[in-house]
Amino acid sequence: MVDLLIRNGDVVTPGGVEMLDVAIEGEHIAAVASPGALSEAGREIDASGKIVIPGGVDPHCHWNLGWRETKCEGQEHSWAAAWGGTTTIIDFAFREGDMSLHEAVAFKRAEADGSMAVDYGLHALLAGETPFEVLEEIGDVIRSGIPTIKTLTTYGWMSDDGHRYGVMTEVAAHGGMSIVHAEDDALANWLTKKYVREGKTHGGYIAETRGPLVEELAIRRCLLLAERTGSPLYVFHMAAAAGVHALAEARGRGLPVFGETLIVYLSYTSEKLFDDENRGLLVSNFPTIKTQADQDELWRAVADERLQVVSSDHYGLNADIRYRHMGTSVETPQGGQNAVEMRVPVLYHRGVHEARISLQRFVELISSNPARLMGLYPRKGAIQPGSDADIAIIDPSRTWTVRASEHHMGGDYNAWEDWELHGKVVTTILRGTPLVEDEQWVGSRTAGRYQPRTLDPHLGERVAP
Repeated sequence: MVDLLIRNGDVVTPGGVEMLDVAIEGEHIAAVASPGALSEAGREIDASGKIVIPGGVDPHCHWNLGWRETKCEGQEHSWAAAWGGTTTIIDFAFREGDMSLHEAVAFKRAEADGSMAVDYGLHALLAGETPFEVLEEIGDVIRSGIPTIKTLTTYGWMSDDGHRYGVMTEVAAHGGMSIVHAEDDALANWLTKKYVREGKTHGGYIAETRGPLVEELAIRRCLLLAERTGSPLYVFHMAAAAGVHALAEARGRGLPVFGETLIVYLSYTSEKLFDDENRGLLVSNFPTIKTQADQDELWRAVADERLQVVSSDHYGLNADIRYRHMGTSVETPQGGQNAVEMRVPVLYHRGVHEARISLQRFVELISSNPARLMGLYPRKGAIQPGSDADIAIIDPSRTWTVRASEHHMGGDYNAWEDWELHGKVVTTILRGTPLVEDEQWVGSRTAGRYQPRTLDPHLGERVAP
């Protein structure tokens, strides 16, 4: 007798979509078989008419991170991930100033352990000019289970290309993967000054001062550095079609480079930023959303595998904090998003329900691909024997209206307010234990565990075109 049996669901496995039963023993999947073929269980969940997928893996989330005068919500709000079908997230250990990289990791672990509702891993974020002493820590940190090292090309935490070259060289030497926030700082700053001089100061103009060329220029520089150092590269939050084309060109030459886009980019275009009556700036992000043509290309890219992941870039804030402390002018742009709870249902609606992507592709984008790329697969991201029993059940017949008053993130606004969505996560299971069941919270809000990660040793291999 197994502990839990999920019966008669349309299960998305690495082999396809089929009505199956899923048996769970302890924290792991014990078996996947035809309906009725498995033994009795301690308890059962009837998933008839529903879709059973591996729990979402969101590789881009922030809790307790400060920027300017703001600080995003804390880990006590991480239960929102589970409400949205995500069972594993990756946050950031942020190193700046005189702090060592090991100290940054220890600080973040102390903050998160015992406070997360879902499982979590960490990226290392290196701000500014990385000292040689910190570069020498990279290999040890990669071996300890944090194999992804981030730098920024813009904003207050930016690194110049010299320091990025040093970071990427160390990352490559120790089997890690470089991650970048890619926008060209010099071009963005020059364009901002030009727009201010011309009186174009509304915050919506960020879509032009930080337009497609700003992304493409930084992406192409980072691609060159990655190629010359031998480091695999993962580009965060890609919004511009031009950046997608640059990444695709590099992949076409066999380089181990990968990219994600955000659910907000697949939902809105830059016209929304000028909708002051409905606080349109709240949908802005870093990088910002672009044009309809850019969004159309993003949809094509997530469908045809030029982009591998859709993430949230969750950064939970209240609306008044964004408006007061981030600002509304082109010189003080808003960014970040209350999004971890919305990523899976919005992509299901926009992607699967509206027939832009298949159900299997949906699962690749929100679960199996991030698990593979981030060194969690097949422990996470798959419904197969031996994998963690991380499962989300979606009711495709449920139609619901998004309300910030009903979401579980700490921020008091929702970028998808009043959207009518088809398909709702009704049950979420973490390592065999239900957190959400029949749209009710039934689990612990502090049982998430730290997940050390090891990249696939073949990830960094160049593939012959």
